[in-house]
Amino acid sequence: MTGAAVRRRPRHALKLWHRWFGLITGLWLALLAVTGIAVTFYDELDSALNADWRTVPVSANRAPIGHAVAAAERALPGFAPNMIELPGHAGDSLWMMGRALVDGAPRPVQVFADPRDGAILGWRESGAIRLDRRHAMDIVYGLHIDLLAGPWMTWFFGLVALLWVIDHGIAAALSFPKGMHLLRAFRTGGRRGSLKRLYDSHRAWGLWFLPVTLVLAVTGVTLAWPDDSREAVGLVSPVTGRLHESMADVPDARPAIDIDAAMARVVGDTGARVHSVRIFPDHGVYAVRTFDARDRDDQGRLWHYVAMDDGRVAGTRHDNGTTAGDEFFAWQYPLHSGKAFGLAGRLLVLGGGVVTLWLCLGGIRLWWRRRR
Repeated sequence: MTGAAVRRRPRHALKLWHRWFGLITGLWLALLAVTGIAVTFYDELDSALNADWRTVPVSANRAPIGHAVAAAERALPGFAPNMIELPGHAGDSLWMMGRALVDGAPRPVQVFADPRDGAILGWRESGAIRLDRRHAMDIVYGLHIDLLAGPWMTWFFGLVALLWVIDHGIAAALSFPKGMHLLRAFRTGGRRGSLKRLYDSHRAWGLWFLPVTLVLAVTGVTLAWPDDSREAVGLVSPVTGRLHESMADVPDARPAIDIDAAMARVVGDTGARVHSVRIFPDHGVYAVRTFDARDRDDQGRLWHYVAMDDGRVAGTRHDNGTTAGDEFFAWQYPLHSGKAFGLAGRLLVLGGGVVTLWLCLGGIRLWWRRRR
């Protein structure tokens, strides 16, 4: 075997990896790309499809949250909220998530209420496969998370994301063969419709968007495999986690204070605007989330844990945490959604999804034409 042939063997192995990775996982990546494009603008699309649920006339009047919870309990037998998101903008509705009896069985539900008086605007079962406008975006979100197949599919998507991370390095190595000028790899040549044009476009678009798609791949791993990711990062820096994750369970008891009292306690102490409230009856606390200058996105990342029995603030924690490991995980969802950089970030993620779809389809087309 000649020396040139020996030098070509590693590159040939990389080509085989890249080719078969694309052929085997291309379908899954294309699905994640298509659904991710829609999920990037989930609220806007869902509001457009369900304006009568998601929007209300702008008004300064605000009824207590308890009115909406009570109305939902009357409308849905057995309704118990576990998260309530307050209107983010004037004209937005109140969004409650929890469980209720649907067809005699407890199911996850989303309930939308008018913040002016607590009246119920509508509700839907989360994850229900119903092909109508009410459930359209919820189905798309479910497809993106686990293909509506459960935790095992989430794990599989995490594996695809991990292999995608590896493939980024291999694709970058293949894009710069020996002797090629660096900038040449970022340009396309050949006549329109030619095999060269298709190959150059595949390489160039992949390189231009490599930082975006690599971030999507890495964050896809951490979001699909949160526990394993924390263990891995913990080898380098401790990860403290949210306070309720280490709280002891308490006996079942009727709360002495309600959600509105818990929010009033936090707002009175801090003056901050509330984003949402999580309810943890097993731990006997309300987690009131408020906006903070340290937030990486628009989710309200400062958690105040208010005891249900006496209204004391049992603890506070920002998602940024206190360690480098905490900071790493605080960035994962904001980067994956693009919200870390506002509208510009979301448009970048949108572009990353479009390019990923193009790379999947273009790669299969490239393989087919070469095969012929």
